[in-house]
Amino acid sequence: MAANIEKEASKISYDPLELGYSVVKDAPEVDKKHKPGDVYFSEDVMQQEIEQIFMKQWLLVGRAEEVENPGDYFTHRIADEPVVVVKEKNGNIQAFANVCRHRGVQVAWNSGNTKYFSCPYHGWVYDTSGKLVNAQYLEKTKNFKKENCSLPRLRTELWEGFIFINFDGGASPLMDDLERWDFPRIYEPYQMGRLRVANKFEMEISCNWKFLNENLTDIYHIAVLHSDTFGPYQPLDGYRYKVFDGGYHGRFVGGTLCPEGKSLFGPIPWLPEELHSGGFSSHIPPNVSWFPRFDYVSVNTNWPLTTDTSLSITYQLFPPEHFEQPDFREKAKEYEEFYKAFMNEDRDMIKALQRGMKSRYYEPGPVSSFEDGGVFGTIKHSIEDLGHG
Repeated sequence: MAANIEKEASKISYDPLELGYSVVKDAPEVDKKHKPGDVYFSEDVMQQEIEQIFMKQWLLVGRAEEVENPGDYFTHRIADEPVVVVKEKNGNIQAFANVCRHRGVQVAWNSGNTKYFSCPYHGWVYDTSGKLVNAQYLEKTKNFKKENCSLPRLRTELWEGFIFINFDGGASPLMDDLERWDFPRIYEPYQMGRLRVANKFEMEISCNWKFLNENLTDIYHIAVLHSDTFGPYQPLDGYRYKVFDGGYHGRFVGGTLCPEGKSLFGPIPWLPEELHSGGFSSHIPPNVSWFPRFDYVSVNTNWPLTTDTSLSITYQLFPPEHFEQPDFREKAKEYEEFYKAFMNEDRDMIKALQRGMKSRYYEPGPVSSFEDGGVFGTIKHSIEDLGHG
């Protein structure tokens, strides 16, 4: 089984009997073990992850509709780096380091709409293009030049309405990664740029950020842990995997992420009929869990806070036509509450998983064929590629 996706010349087939290989019937033999506990709680390992992963790779931080109008902005923090994303006057969406060029204080908080960002400490004022427009009482400061004190601009690129940033000015373009992993081609029918955010919510979870990635790509536990939520409507025998270096595309036949697997809206209007059941689970390295379904799309971004605390941010996207329904908000709320319900099922389990990593009796166990494509893809990217384990 090739680790990298081959670029077929023909149009991709979404027939659930054709894409990739059947996880139940055709999975290859596996001779691997899980990783030692210290990679999930070591401060040194986490610092290496920050520098080599989060400071060098493309990171999904939001959606274009969150900054729909000039002056709209939202803030985010990645490790010790505060970020503000704003729509400039010219319509460009741009991320900046959210750090005043005087003493380093943040100049923006939360989200909103503004013409200027103002430092609350000494009153330095920046416009929405990051330019310093006012700094008082510096006439006698010889080394001060206003034009040298703009907010640092971060690499910012968009794909299908998703906003990605990169702290590494020398990084290759975003599309190089996405095309190497085959995301634009496989998910083209969903036309995610046409979808809009209906729900966005956060959950702080007591585990290492890598466990969030691993848990959300783990189909092995679905029938056991999620038997009261979506497990019965996402059967393992309907799963097929197409793997790549650092992740996978998991196609399955079944229901959606709503009570009893039943959609409250029906299929996305433009989705081809062969995708009118189930959907995909996938992973965009380093920290995006990707869940297109036939009626909507959920995306999770998983962020490290400490070695054993993480933040998961969920975006739920629906076609604009659905927003016009009079009961749309009530229906969308059902999707949100159902998602939170199964995430809460996961919460206690991965908290126990985190605690287990420090036990003197923990020894890395064997990897199941159900874990090989998804879970171990994320492990390779975030652990093995950094030389750990």
